[in-house]
Amino acid sequence: MKIAILDLEFSAKHFYIQNSSIVEKIIFNNRTFYSKFEEVKTKITPSLLQQHLQGEITLALPLIEEQDRVNYLVIEYHQEDWSQFSYLLKYLLKSLNIDNYKCYFNSKKMLFQLFIPRDNISLEKAYREVENIKHHLELKSKKSYKIYPNRFLPKNYNIITLPTKKL
Repeated sequence: MKIAILDLEFSAKHFYIQNSSIVEKIIFNNRTFYSKFEEVKTKITPSLLQQHLQGEITLALPLIEEQDRVNYLVIEYHQEDWSQFSYLLKYLLKSLNIDNYKCYFNSKKMLFQLFIPRDNISLEKAYREVENIKHHLELKSKKSYKIYPNRFLPKNYNIITLPTKKL
C-alpha cells in the first residue's frame, strides 16, 4: 500500500500508532527495547492522517520495506536548538555531495526530521551511507540525534514518525 504525506511517499503493509503506555518489549542483541508504538495491520485512513497532522495522534511507518529495501535515510533531532543543528546538517550534506533532501518539523514535539530520498537501495548499502554521514556528523557535533536505518536496532524498531510540517 502506498502512503503519501506532504511530499513523501511510503510503501507499507502496516503502520504504527503511539500509545501512552508501553505496548511491546523487544529483546535484541542482549538489549531490551520498550516500544509505545502499536502495530496496526490495516491501511492508514485519511481521517487518521488528518488527526496526525493536527497533532491529536502520532503515526509512524516502518523505514525498512519488503526484501530489506530502503527508500529514505532519516536524521531526527529532538532539541530546542534544532534550527542550528539543521544548518550544520545542511552544510555537512553539501560537503558529502548530497543535494537532495527534505526537511520537516513537528512543533508540538520539537522534532526536526531530515529525509534523504534513496531509490529502493539495499539495507546494507543504506547502513554504509548512514555510517558515513554519522562519522562526519560526529566530527562536527556532539549533539544528540538519531539516524535511520540503524543496524543496532531491530527491524521493527526502525520506524519513523510521520512528519507534520514541511520546512
